[in-house]
Amino acid sequence: MIGSQVSIAVLQGLLFILLASALGAHEFGRVASVIAITSVFLPFAGMGLGNVAIMRISRGQAHAAMSLGNGLAVTAVTGTLGVLVAMLIGEAFLHERGTWLLVLLFGISEILMTKVVDLAAHVFLGLERQGVTALFYNLLMVVRLVFAGALFWGFTTPTALHWAELHLAAGVLSAVVVLFYSVRLLGRPRTGYQTVRNDIGKGFLFSVVIAARSVHTDADKAVLARIASEATAGAYTAAFRLVYMACTPITAVLLSLQARIFRRGDQRGLEGSLTAVRRLVLIGGVYCMLLAVAIYAVAPAVPWLLGDSFDLSPDILRSMCLLPFLVIAQAAASDALNGADAQRRVSTLHTLTAGLSVVLNLLLVPGHGWQGAVMAAYASQGFLVAGLVLTILLGLQAQRKARAA
Repeated sequence: MIGSQVSIAVLQGLLFILLASALGAHEFGRVASVIAITSVFLPFAGMGLGNVAIMRISRGQAHAAMSLGNGLAVTAVTGTLGVLVAMLIGEAFLHERGTWLLVLLFGISEILMTKVVDLAAHVFLGLERQGVTALFYNLLMVVRLVFAGALFWGFTTPTALHWAELHLAAGVLSAVVVLFYSVRLLGRPRTGYQTVRNDIGKGFLFSVVIAARSVHTDADKAVLARIASEATAGAYTAAFRLVYMACTPITAVLLSLQARIFRRGDQRGLEGSLTAVRRLVLIGGVYCMLLAVAIYAVAPAVPWLLGDSFDLSPDILRSMCLLPFLVIAQAAASDALNGADAQRRVSTLHTLTAGLSVVLNLLLVPGHGWQGAVMAAYASQGFLVAGLVLTILLGLQAQRKARAA
């Protein structure tokens, strides 16, 4: 999973370079604005049944083919609704001609096809076949990169519409290959109305967490882009992405542990799910200490790597050197609570954190610039970690009292 996450990051970087070079600032900006709209609906396509699939399969409560079939059925309905709403929003806020067609093509590709790949990958995570999961995610990125190469070398004047058509073709091809391979390994997907009805509420809570995480990690960049200069926003975004990329080894291992966390949570409650992440938390703490030193030491090399326009990034990067502690802690604590069926509490805390992040950035960035954004990041992530740890302590206390009784 570490190798998979690293290769995906490399492929994303190459894809960005090809698209930015081929499309130019204006057409690339059209693509970015449409993707920003469709990405809002991505967490709710499928209503979190991919995460539920990991939980049910790992605990022996559901067959993989049934989980895949239920997820595909719900994805088809919720994804289609998401595409239609995205088209309405795109027409209302993006006024260039042909926007509805761009939103339709990118919406089908992102909200439907990408979610199909993601759903199948989650089913195999539930089976603890991480190699298949890694294959699916990398396949999607490789196919997109190939089609981006076709855009770069095959069109004299490529446009956003050209890329939308190729993006959809890449999504359809990837989804077809993934489904064919999944059916070969798992059998024909099946659906069960009662099972879907029982799981969709819990799945919705997983979707809320994913959406809230997106808000409280991106709110600072949105506020900076509106209030500060483009150079400051770019330097901050680069530093922030580097910090999150540095967390990849731990987050990748945590992803590979999902089935074990759910299984132990079912067997022994919160105590069991915590044992599944305890060793990783200890290793992650040591890793974050070494990472903080490394970030502080290599930060001055960022302008040399990315260009002179990123001369603010070293100072921003050094100020964020301790942020990985909070990122890893909240990710591990959230997964441990989810493994013990505390999804409602986790989703509530993440939603509150998202709101706090937006408020703090609106208050701090106008007066303090990127320093205010960094303060907001530490404060919101710290609030989340404190809330999750308190929830864990109260949960352990309640579990021990119940056992004693």
